[in-house]
Amino acid sequence: MRYAEYLPTPRLAMLVERFWLLEGHATGTADAIIPDGRVELVFHYGGPFWRLRPGTGPVRQPDSMLVGQMMGPVVLEPEGLIGVAAIRLRPAAARTLLGFSLDEVAGQFIDLDAIFPSARTLREQLAAAATDIERIRTLEDWLSRIALPEPRLQIEAAVDTIIRSGGRASIEGLSSLTGIGLRQIERQFREEVGLSPKTFSRIIRLQAALRGIRDGRPLSEVALSCGYYDQAHMTRDFRQLAAMSPGAWQAHAGDLAPLFVGG
Repeated sequence: MRYAEYLPTPRLAMLVERFWLLEGHATGTADAIIPDGRVELVFHYGGPFWRLRPGTGPVRQPDSMLVGQMMGPVVLEPEGLIGVAAIRLRPAAARTLLGFSLDEVAGQFIDLDAIFPSARTLREQLAAAATDIERIRTLEDWLSRIALPEPRLQIEAAVDTIIRSGGRASIEGLSSLTGIGLRQIERQFREEVGLSPKTFSRIIRLQAALRGIRDGRPLSEVALSCGYYDQAHMTRDFRQLAAMSPGAWQAHAGDLAPLFVGG
């Protein structure tokens, strides 16, 4: 399958981190997608994706959906000739577009047609587009027709600090940086980002570890460089957030999952 990422134009840079496209024939195998600390708007203009959950049958993903902050892996199985276009929102900016507290939709997949009725027309335009550039322009034009106030700058600064530190910034340091009290920054972070600062930091650190292992570095070296107390600490985070061990990721990360590891 072909995967491509594109940066937004300056007019949308405060809202959008990346646009991404995924096209090709499904392989018929399921794959686990691991949390990355981002909220996304996803539009399927090709074959469907099925979400697999233990103890229940497959659930078809909405054709257009808001993906809330994930706190565990999601197992997906695409079908047929797939076409996906997505908007990866900046962590502290999603609420400015959606208009509600992000912790209300954490861990959920929301049918976007119920929030933005124009999503159906957007999917048709994406399917009709002939090139990546046309699809990205279609996504940007759709976003630009929606009122986009700027994100809360203090929370944006806290998010950027966590990302730059690789998930090692302390809540006390974030409070000092933003001038917001400890309880208030915890509450505002949950509203704007959808997760607590601590959970968001753990996910950012996990993503750094995923990249290190993907690049072939020894597990002990990855654990040390990413700020884990030891390799056992890293293993606990992997099992809680990715439902696999570092060794399992090292041996076989899957086909889809590595595409969505940041950096």
